[in-house]
This record gives sequence, structure tokens and C-alpha cells, in this order.
Amino acid sequence: MIDYSYLAPPQEAHNIVHSNDYIKHQEQEQGVRKIYETVVYDKFEMEKVKELKEEIKQQKILLNSDWKESDYLRMCYAGRFDKKEVIKKLLQHIAWRRTKINHEINSNSEQFFKEGICYLLGRDKQFRPIIILNAHLIDQKKHDKEQIFKALSFLLGIVKKYMLIPGKVENWIFLLETNNIGCQGLQQKILEVLIDDLSTNFSGYLERMFVLNPSSGINFLWKQIKTFLNPETINKISFLQQKEFKQLQEFIEPNQLEQKFGGSQSNLKKFWPPYNLDLQDGYTKNNNGGNQKLDLRFQNIEEEEENDPYDQVDFNLNIFMKQQQQIYYVVSNKTQQDIQQDNKDEQELVQNSQDQLQKEDPQIVSQQKIQKNIFDEPEQPELQQQIIHKEEEKKQNIPQNNEIKDSTEQVILTDRQKNCQQLVNDTEQNKLLTHDEQGFNSSGNKLNEESHAENMIIQNVDPVNNNKGCCSKCEIF
Repeated sequence: MIDYSYLAPPQEAHNIVHSNDYIKHQEQEQGVRKIYETVVYDKFEMEKVKELKEEIKQQKILLNSDWKESDYLRMCYAGRFDKKEVIKKLLQHIAWRRTKINHEINSNSEQFFKEGICYLLGRDKQFRPIIILNAHLIDQKKHDKEQIFKALSFLLGIVKKYMLIPGKVENWIFLLETNNIGCQGLQQKILEVLIDDLSTNFSGYLERMFVLNPSSGINFLWKQIKTFLNPETINKISFLQQKEFKQLQEFIEPNQLEQKFGGSQSNLKKFWPPYNLDLQDGYTKNNNGGNQKLDLRFQNIEEEEENDPYDQVDFNLNIFMKQQQQIYYVVSNKTQQDIQQDNKDEQELVQNSQDQLQKEDPQIVSQQKIQKNIFDEPEQPELQQQIIHKEEEKKQNIPQNNEIKDSTEQVILTDRQKNCQQLVNDTEQNKLLTHDEQGFNSSGNKLNEESHAENMIIQNVDPVNNNKGCCSKCEIF
């Protein structure tokens, strides 16, 4: 199953603004309407639609579930507002609409398209789709009137569903190439399909039909047929010889017209599936020019946002710190091997320190494990040195900063341990005074700014929005 949505009109087609005269000109029975959707109908049209609805109700005619308000008016125009003719056209249309094979492709119709007998290519200056029918390729023995009708019904159904814009583009152009064949080759049945059957089931969609390279026999046949047509339909059909193909460019740009019709576009060789000239390769809608760069731009923005290292700061401070440590290592030009070796050496030092402490007091080791879990992440070499320094202080039982201690982490000392603690404090008092002279405060709990980062108070801030670090001396920002 082919997805025909790649045939959609270019973005420029949505910007069309039609004049009132284009939407509808002339009045009452002589009126000609080109736009049926998203517009207001005049008083005469509304009265005729009301009459048709009453007649449908009176005759108990069942309409399709997808029937729209515009379908009533199209039927009125198809029957030229004559009640009997309108009902006749309506019944024909309902029967065609309910016949499933008219809206499906079969092997015969697909072959009909692949041979280039009928295909789609280009748009006119009002972005109306162009349908080409090479009548001279029709084999009278293989293709009867019914088969031609079914193939055209399916193809025009695609055009109606995918290539039009309600209120903007509601019509198409038909190019009928006869290649100077006589009326015996073309026969009357082809014109009957195009003019009678299609005008009933696609009422109001034909903008212009150009019969190209007509023979004298076709001209004669046309004179007979047009006596049964209304003036508006007659005005839509033009006959052009090859030397008159320049007139096509009044409606169609050369780059939307094949060279064989006087345009600059190369003659199409692959006719099915339909080719869209607005796409780079004719079929892939992702390459549709106007929106491609815009889509890529937004895609790049989304990728940048996904890779933003700061987008999880508010949710997990530990992850954020790990990211900053990695950045620090890169800036310091340290190799991964050097980092691993440093970590290994430092871990051995920490383990030796813990073993020694365990021999002296297992409770202190338990406290250290609890504190280590608080900052359980890969430390920088500087942070490892801080931990070692901290262990040495604990062996000396120097009081730690109360701001980073939790009540559950307090160590209950026995009477004997308290006495030992007092002796150690008295012994170390002179050392603390010496440290005071080197920049430590008198209470002994001011931290060295470079080696005691683990004792700094961590603030819960947003470094992206507030442009501040996580602490007063943080080197990250």
C-alpha cells in the first residue's frame, strides 16, 4: 500500500488568497463556482441546497456517512439547478461512490498507469495539479470504457484526497494528448468519460482541459458533443496544436511542464507511483525544501538540550559533582591511567589507615564508614589527601566541625576513653596555637581551603540560574 501523502501541495499553496470573483462569478443558474469549502454560499445557492435536502428526504435517498454540506451544492451545479437533472446526477454519484472497486487500484489500472497512459506531473501557477492522459497510447482491444473510467476514478481520488487544499486549491488541469489520431482510434467513449462521467462524480473540480494535437476527426466529433454541454463546460476546453503549446505557459510555469509540451522539465520516464516535482527525489517528503532546514534546526536544539550537563543539577548533586570532577581531570591534562593509579595508591593508604584505627577503636572506624558513604563517589587526588589528613586528625581525636556531624554519627566514649581524650586534648593544645599563627582560628575548626573541602558547607543552589558556586570558595565555577 502506497502512502500518497508525499504528493501534498507545497507550503506556498496555503498562502493563496482568492478574490471573490475567482471563488464564484455570475449569478443564479449561470453561476460558476471554483471554491466550495470554507466559504459562505449566497442566498440562491442556500435555497437550492435546502430544496435538494427536502427532495432527498421525500424520496428517502440514503446518503453516504461522509457526505458534506458542499456535496449538496456540487450536485446542484452538476445538474445546473434543474431538480430532475440534479436528482439524476445525485443517484449516479451515490452509486459510483458506493462501488468499492472505483476507489481501489487493480492490476489492470496499475499497468495502465505504469505505461504512462495517464499520470500526474506538476502544478499550474495556482498550484492546481496537472493530470496527463496520453489517449494515443490506449489500446482499444485492451482498454474499454469501463476500465478507463475506473482507472481515472482511482487516480483523481488520490488527487482529491492528497493534492488539494480546502478553500485554496480545489481544481485541476487536464492535458489530453491525442497525437493526431483520428476519431476511430480515440473513439467517442474517451470524451464521454472525461466530460460526462467525471463531471458528475467530480463536479466543480475541472479548471481547464487542453486537447493537444487534435485531428480533424476529433474536431468534428467535438462539434457534435458540445451541443449537449453547458456554456461553462465548453469554455473550459481548449484545442491546441503543437505550434500553439506556448499558450500553456499562460497557466503553467515551464519548469512544471514537460519538454514535449513546450516546457523545460525533462520528459517523465517512470510514471508510477506519481512523481512530485516539489521533492528532491520525487517521493521522499522529508526532503521537502521549505521546512527541511527549520526541522533540522529544531532537531539540533533538542540534541543540545539532551546533552546539557547541567540539566540534572537540581535533582542529584552527587552526579553533578562527578561530572565536574571529570571536567577537572580533562583540564588538568591527566590521563585515565594516571587517575586510576592515583586512586589505587590512595585507596591503599586509606585502607592501611583504617586497619590501624580499627586496632585502637573499632567505633571510630564505624564512624568513618558512615561519613565515607555521605561522599561515596570517585574523589580527586586532592580530596583523597583531605580524607587521609582527616584520618590523622581523628587518630589524634581533634574535635571535628559540628556542622557536618549528625547526631546518629556521634561516638559514645567510655569513661576510660574520655580520660584519654582529655589527655590528648591537653597535649595538642600547643599544636593548635601554632596552627593559629599559620591561619587557623582559635577554636581549631577553621578548615584549610585547599585540603579540607569535605568539611565545607554545601549550599543547595542552582549554579546555572544563580551563577554561583556550591560554596564560597568552590573552584568549579
